[in-house]
Amino acid sequence: MKYKFRLLLSFIIFLVFALGCFVFRSMPVAKIWNNYSVLYTDNSVPESTVLFYLEQAGCRGVISLSGQKVPPLSQFALPESIDGSYLTERMGYFRDETSRYQLFYVPDQYQEKAKAAAVSLIKGTGAEAGLDGHEQYPWMVPLICFLTYLLLTLGSKNKRVFMFSGFFPLLVSLSQPFYVVAAAVCLSLVAICLINGLWIRRKFFTAIFRSIYIDMLIVASLVIPFASSRTAGFLGLGAFFTVCIAFVFLKAIHEYREYRRSFSFVPIFSAWQIPVMYRRTAGYVLGSIIPLAALLVLFLVSTLVTTTSSMEGLSIPSPVLYGQKSNGKTLPDENSYFAWVWKTRAYPYRSLNDRSEIQAPVEGDRITSSHFTETSRGIVQSEDTIYTYNSKFRDRLKGEVKDFDYEAIEKLMIAQDETTTVAYNTGIESKSDSQHNATNMLLLFIAIAVPVVLYGVYFGFGRKKNENGKLHNSR
Repeated sequence: MKYKFRLLLSFIIFLVFALGCFVFRSMPVAKIWNNYSVLYTDNSVPESTVLFYLEQAGCRGVISLSGQKVPPLSQFALPESIDGSYLTERMGYFRDETSRYQLFYVPDQYQEKAKAAAVSLIKGTGAEAGLDGHEQYPWMVPLICFLTYLLLTLGSKNKRVFMFSGFFPLLVSLSQPFYVVAAAVCLSLVAICLINGLWIRRKFFTAIFRSIYIDMLIVASLVIPFASSRTAGFLGLGAFFTVCIAFVFLKAIHEYREYRRSFSFVPIFSAWQIPVMYRRTAGYVLGSIIPLAALLVLFLVSTLVTTTSSMEGLSIPSPVLYGQKSNGKTLPDENSYFAWVWKTRAYPYRSLNDRSEIQAPVEGDRITSSHFTETSRGIVQSEDTIYTYNSKFRDRLKGEVKDFDYEAIEKLMIAQDETTTVAYNTGIESKSDSQHNATNMLLLFIAIAVPVVLYGVYFGFGRKKNENGKLHNSR
């Protein structure tokens, strides 16, 4: 009876996990801007109507024309110090070059809701509307995981055990086909392969957590997805739990079969006494660098090769990366905003006799204030630096923008790459929101480093212990 209960409970957990992978599935989305999707609709629809549909769909933090204000200024700023050209030109973000369409910027987390809002808007008003993003399923990512799974199956001692338990991490790679997640799946498959060598021995489960090789692979396969996204992280955690249940499930089946037999064989050595890493398994660990390196190469290629946006034909504001050309009118970017703030804050500290225009700042420029102090040597002039135009100053401005109590277009500006300029473009080249991320590249390098380090540990320490005839694992 207890076997049936364990089997039934295991089946329920397997189904719940598979359902979770399906419900929380996601795909890389090719879109124009980092962190935002563009909703466009023709000008025949009042802006308030568009915002109503977005709000009804549950979208929050939408950047729109009516929501713009003059950014908060220094308490010492004077009205005549405000550069009106910047404030006027930034409004170009909210229309296409022909002024036929109005544009709205929706945060990434509301992308699906924005799609629903666009559909409702079209049905309710009959107006033309759409989003810039379109999904692209990168089949090569889960394919690399599947090939890794297949090769490790062929090399596993207990092939059926590995095939069944290793199937669940594969579901994560199908549900979250991102490079970082796939790297974590490959590491988890290697961990399962090492665990496979301890199968059916006494102290099986405790031996898993006594091996530094297995532990490092498990920790890396859990931490890396969380560093990518919470959804991927929780699915990775669910896969780990489901794999544990899979071993319990398989053990229950094994015990039931052994119970039905007239006699059964019991391995002499416990799992504690069996080395996890030896020449063959060390080769598997080192060989895992190949699929991980393939994922890194695909990632690097994806950052260089862009795809055409679904808004092709519309001339709308879009990023122009360094070195690219644009024939359209340029628009303010984050550096324009920094320069505007600099000019505004510099104005109160300039001489009243200086009527020249304040120039755009360059790296290292300073705003100073003169002080005169009476000393025994007479009146001495000194200067205090109020502002210095450098990365620290710009980072402080970015923090101020994030704290604005309204949805400013400057929030979109600072979410882009620092080398990005903005212009009206047609046939816009879009990029994947999951790929152009330095953090993901770092995580991929960390994933590659894990098997390298483990092989180094084995080559430097574990191999000698195995050669000396020690069977037990050491931590």
